[in-house]
Amino acid sequence: MMISSILKSTAVLGLAAVGLGVAVPTVAHADGGSYTTDAGVTFTPSTDTTSPVDPDNVDPSNPTTPVGPDGNEDGGKGTEGPLSIDYVSSFDFGKQKISSADQTYYAKAQSYKDGSPADTALFAQVTDNRGTGAGWTLTVQQDKQLNNGSSDLKGAQISMADLNAATQKDSEAGAALAGQNITLVPGEGAQTVMSAAKDAGQGTWVTRMGDTANLASETGTANDGSDRTVDKSVSLFVPGTSNKIADAKYSTNLTWTLTDTPANSAN
Repeated sequence: MMISSILKSTAVLGLAAVGLGVAVPTVAHADGGSYTTDAGVTFTPSTDTTSPVDPDNVDPSNPTTPVGPDGNEDGGKGTEGPLSIDYVSSFDFGKQKISSADQTYYAKAQSYKDGSPADTALFAQVTDNRGTGAGWTLTVQQDKQLNNGSSDLKGAQISMADLNAATQKDSEAGAALAGQNITLVPGEGAQTVMSAAKDAGQGTWVTRMGDTANLASETGTANDGSDRTVDKSVSLFVPGTSNKIADAKYSTNLTWTLTDTPANSAN
């Protein structure tokens, strides 16, 4: 009976305290404060060589190994420096029958070691890692007519059509622009292949000569007599009236030049 009375008295006192608004103590949690630090990065122009990429999926972190007309690896021959020509496809017009009629022949498509990726359009690749956004221009010229060592292939003309520029996905760089259709004239001035205005063209860019829709299969026109895939956007016109010597290879050099002249200042 005494214990019951004490419990009841305690309960009544507790209720009374609540009713009177008596404060109930709480436990304080201390605030440790805040602290600020810095994070930053500084970039410098890169002189590293940029390897050739897949022109249909431009990704410098996933390089390719192009194969030249002779079937050997053709990568790693680019120019040095933060503004560089990384790669340009060679033009191989195959082994063709002599004809007294005008003919147009097509260049072998770009192929790769072990067939990865599959054949693509021929292309030229440029990288601008200067970090200045100064712009640039890529040109090409043919100094001399195709020649077999003793005579020219008179009237022959090399042409490039359907040029289109591309860079890596989601690039924030201003767009570089492909040139117009090109017909080379031996001994005359250079023609624009691709260019970037001021504040454009940063990173790695390719100008493709056509695309997969321009590729076609030819029977027996490879230098060893086998079939081959050609890029119909790169062609060689040969007049029927030109004199052709059997089993003599006619060849020339094309000079590709990259300058730091921005597109809006190029001639």
